[in-house]
Amino acid sequence: MKYNFRHRYLVMAVRVILGLFFIMSGVGGIYGGLNNMAGVPEAMLPNTWALWNMGIFQMIKITEIVAGLMLVVGFLPALAAIFVAPICIGVLVVNGMTAPEYLPSGVFVTVLTAYLGYAYWDKYKALFKIK
Repeated sequence: MKYNFRHRYLVMAVRVILGLFFIMSGVGGIYGGLNNMAGVPEAMLPNTWALWNMGIFQMIKITEIVAGLMLVVGFLPALAAIFVAPICIGVLVVNGMTAPEYLPSGVFVTVLTAYLGYAYWDKYKALFKIK
């Protein structure tokens, strides 16, 4: 029996779940930043405040919202997956070093993003060709 891991509906389901996750993360992050970092674990507060004061935190959260919306509505989803890939790596590193109890959520989004990378590999092939 052969399984189709690039089935249209499976890709769509993963895309929408990941998109909704990033929309919620982005909106929650902006809301938390505007309300004295409400909901941020104690160990992550110094780094989060530093990123907020430099404007990097807002940039990350706006990127999460935009890429999440792109994933949910299906507008250039392969590009949206590229947008969130570095964010996933950052989440893994930061959560792993400062708040390991939040690492499962980072692993979750990284696995879903990696799956989309697999599903859209035909669109990415040209990025990895050496001339």
